Amino acid sequence: MTVSDEPAFHGGGRFVSGSSQGNVHPARVTRAAAVGLALLAAVNVLNYFDRLLITVVAGPVKKAFALSDTQFGLLSGPAFVLVYISTSLVFGWLTDRFNRRNLMAIVLAVWSVMTLLGGVAQNFAQLAAARAGVGLGEAGSNPASLSMISDYFAPARRGRAVAVFQASGMIGILLTFLVGGWVASTYGWRAVFFIAALPGLLLSVALLLFVKEPDRRGREVGQHAVTLGESLRLLRGNGAYRWVILASGLAVFGNLGIMQWLPQFFIRSHHMSLKEIGLFFGPGLACGMIVGMLAGGWMGDRLGRTSISRSLLLCVGANLLLAPLDFALLWVPSLRLALILTFFHAALSVVYAPTLTATMQTVAGPRVRGMAAAIFNFVNGLLGQALFPLLVGIASDAFAPAHGEDSLRWAITLVIPIYWVATALFVKAAVVTSKSQVES
Repeated sequence: MTVSDEPAFHGGGRFVSGSSQGNVHPARVTRAAAVGLALLAAVNVLNYFDRLLITVVAGPVKKAFALSDTQFGLLSGPAFVLVYISTSLVFGWLTDRFNRRNLMAIVLAVWSVMTLLGGVAQNFAQLAAARAGVGLGEAGSNPASLSMISDYFAPARRGRAVAVFQASGMIGILLTFLVGGWVASTYGWRAVFFIAALPGLLLSVALLLFVKEPDRRGREVGQHAVTLGESLRLLRGNGAYRWVILASGLAVFGNLGIMQWLPQFFIRSHHMSLKEIGLFFGPGLACGMIVGMLAGGWMGDRLGRTSISRSLLLCVGANLLLAPLDFALLWVPSLRLALILTFFHAALSVVYAPTLTATMQTVAGPRVRGMAAAIFNFVNGLLGQALFPLLVGIASDAFAPAHGEDSLRWAITLVIPIYWVATALFVKAAVVTSKSQVES
């Protein structure tokens, strides 16, 4: 007998009941789930706020340490992401075996302290080390959060719950540009890191006091947690999961990597100031992402009511349209139009994210959700947050002698076709998923 009240997905995307407790409504939201989601969302606000601080203060930091675009690409990409993605695999294993609420509190405190240390860095190496420390802490956040949310909410509401969680990260982006840009331009870039650290330390205590560790859906009574080797074997043999992960990695290579360089693009090619980036670019980007996330969660749940593979069509459509949209964003001469297109880029680049994440958790199955989310982070981080920023930085430096301030525009343009590759992979993922039989 199982403790799950979830239905199961079967081949062709059909829902059938898998509950041994037929009197439990699968869409019920408990008070513990609502409180848990609210505080996990607050953690995700800080996750993105602290992660993207380096992007907001890129100009002052590059000037302070005399960095090239390649060096800054290392700082904003591999220095953070290589630690983030490698340790996330360990945290994924820990998530499937230990108390996730306690794990969240610990990692939040760790990355908050490392954010503070970033503000006192005296050279490139020290700042890179602090960024690596932030990556170490944040690596534990996503696997534990997504695993808890998947256990708080049944599939009928999971997409919207994930959408709320991920949209909170966009609020973090908004605050990074608004608060971070203003503080950096008024008090200096170091003050931003000091201000960012305190909320995380307070919130780590709030997690311990107010969040309840949920029961793990789908795990049979007395069933042991899977070992690291078992979880890797289960996921390696899961064709639907493999194709979803591969498609996601290529999609993130385009949209998330582009986002890290767009502030510098507007500063160089449209001559915006750091304060203007905070007042105009940041809010447009963040508001677009919030709208996209919330709309995407709703659309994904509707598309996936009877077929999990149908929900992936949202991923196909979004990536198909992103290529021409981003080409226009980079090459229109009007600053006002470019900022408007940034809003639509932001919305379209994340509209499928809640559906994609919820689908990934569903096809992985309840026993290995933490490891599934960790590998998801690993692939997305390796391609979208480490490789892309570094390659764009290298290309921008190479184009600089011929194209001057527009070198970054040309470097970003080179990767736009990756969206179409991701589109093809999402089509394949939808086909494989429709033929799979997985627990929800």
